[in-house]
Amino acid sequence: MKNCETMLRGAAIVLVGWIALFALGGCTVTLVQPYDENLFDDTEAFYKKASAMILDGEMVSPLRDDDRAKILNPKTHTGHYSKFEQRYQDLITDTDLLILRATANYQTVDAAGAAAQEKANQAIEEKIKNQCPELTGRLRDVGLTAANYVDLQCLIITWQKQHADSEFTENTHILKKANWQGRRKNLFDAVLAIQRAEAFKKKN
Repeated sequence: MKNCETMLRGAAIVLVGWIALFALGGCTVTLVQPYDENLFDDTEAFYKKASAMILDGEMVSPLRDDDRAKILNPKTHTGHYSKFEQRYQDLITDTDLLILRATANYQTVDAAGAAAQEKANQAIEEKIKNQCPELTGRLRDVGLTAANYVDLQCLIITWQKQHADSEFTENTHILKKANWQGRRKNLFDAVLAIQRAEAFKKKN
């Protein structure tokens, strides 16, 4: 899980490093996609939607393991996975749309920039393949911006798997409040890393 939490910050650092490297060499290449205001706004909308799910989950979930163990019929409980399954799917669809938009703008990056981003993508793919192996193929030829959204999608998929996992939830498919609280921080850090990278483009 730690990889998914920190990957976006790492990607942003790698991107800035490549920009600095080419600037010092006096090269005038297009290393990054242009700032996309709609993509920036859509990311904020995604954050609000995911935050609403987290808040709802925290409100209906038990505080401790023993509280959860006392639930007689977990399937009818408001914190059960079945009550959140569609919301996870909606968030995954939202990240698909973000990936599509970011990928569509990748054509503005020239060959030198694409080569630099490919190195960063390889680093992200290496980290993500163990957490979300089904997503690693999506990192090829999408550009660093879209790769960041693939990483964000991995975070949501990981949450969904945990909520649906019998072992993780002690055979209840119900999370604890602490699980949701941890997710709030993970979401904030991930989206902040993306928005900082986009804001950097706007300044340059």
